Amino acid sequence: MDPRLDATRVSGPWPRVGMSSSSQLFWKSPDPEASLRAALGKAKTKIEELSSQQWDPATSTIGGVRDYQLCWLAEDAANWSSLLLHLNSELADPVGAELSSASDNPVIAFNEFDQAAWGFTVYENGRPVTRFWNRPDVVEEDPRECTVRPNFIAGLFGVGVDVVAPYLSRLDPEAAEVGKAFSDDEFPLEDHWVRCDFMRRVGLRYPDPGEAGTRHVFIAEPGVTEDG
Repeated sequence: MDPRLDATRVSGPWPRVGMSSSSQLFWKSPDPEASLRAALGKAKTKIEELSSQQWDPATSTIGGVRDYQLCWLAEDAANWSSLLLHLNSELADPVGAELSSASDNPVIAFNEFDQAAWGFTVYENGRPVTRFWNRPDVVEEDPRECTVRPNFIAGLFGVGVDVVAPYLSRLDPEAAEVGKAFSDDEFPLEDHWVRCDFMRRVGLRYPDPGEAGTRHVFIAEPGVTEDG
């Protein structure tokens, strides 16, 4: 099956009861925040600024909003910008598609499910074109619909196929330990944080909170954030 799937067959992760998911978007734009605001507007929501960026450990809030309800924006007009969405958000798919429709560059949304599986969706020209999950069984997906060609991903980011291929294999549901893709990686393949090693290999940066150009924001989403 061609992994450049029809848009109707590529969708975001839907968390099951008692479980959680997280999504992080990466896109390129000379004005990343304007592009993001336009995409959010198409999704009928918007960025709301916080009164403070100060973390309050007593209440687990930033600017008076619970941490799990916040998004983390990291802008870089010269490279890739990113938005880590609030917990269990379903905005990655519509916003990723809208961001890609306004750019000649692909947009990629990384997904993590219940700290047990990770994957990503690539968007081009306003539609999802391919998707990957390392553990389709965990997210109850058909493995044939979440398999990617390493050469396609390598071509998107201008890296060698050998650089990305080790990360793009599905894990055996019975495998407890797989090991690292490369000796200098920080995480083994069975750890969902290995997506950060993959990001680094393709030129994406997982920013640290507090870095210049990063801030927490609130993005309302009905049914997900309390204020949505």
